[in-house]
Amino acid sequence: MPFHYQIKFLDKSKESPNSEELRIVNKQTESLKFNRGNILDYIIEIELIINILIENAMIHKKSKLWKVFRANILNNKSVTFKHKIDLLCAIIKEKKELDGVNLSVLEKSLNSLREERNKWAHGVIHFKEEKENKKLYLEPYLNWINSNGKENEICVGGSYFSNLTDELEASRRILVELLKKRKILSKNFPQI
Repeated sequence: MPFHYQIKFLDKSKESPNSEELRIVNKQTESLKFNRGNILDYIIEIELIINILIENAMIHKKSKLWKVFRANILNNKSVTFKHKIDLLCAIIKEKKELDGVNLSVLEKSLNSLREERNKWAHGVIHFKEEKENKKLYLEPYLNWINSNGKENEICVGGSYFSNLTDELEASRRILVELLKKRKILSKNFPQI
């Protein structure tokens, strides 16, 4: 795999990474690409669950309009993930399926995941040479343009992915419980 990620050095020198640094960056890059794919796949699954919950609330299961609803609402490119989150939360609130605190937690978590999806779908990975205890190492960062048009950057090393995975799993768990409550899934359906 050819090296194509930018490396920023602390001292702003014109140094090039040595072969060992390039090997480490290539290995980290492969891991980050794998994690990017997993994050996006997980969020796609969450969006599909949201679609099922919305459809279940809006269209009677015996209705012949579900194809029209899917084509013109759920699968319409002008209906954003944010629109779906807002609609789902409004439905949950109206149906009183979650108390106010849990609904607020779910809404905040889903919007956070939407932002993560956008970061990873449109962001650029790069590496910075950093110092810790007088030792230099390469730290991965994700750079993206936020919804306000401002450039942002976040370190994606350390516990970043485990924290994000915890948030993904917590959101999915709540959504699966709603699927069970509505009898779309069996109450014995395992949490994965």
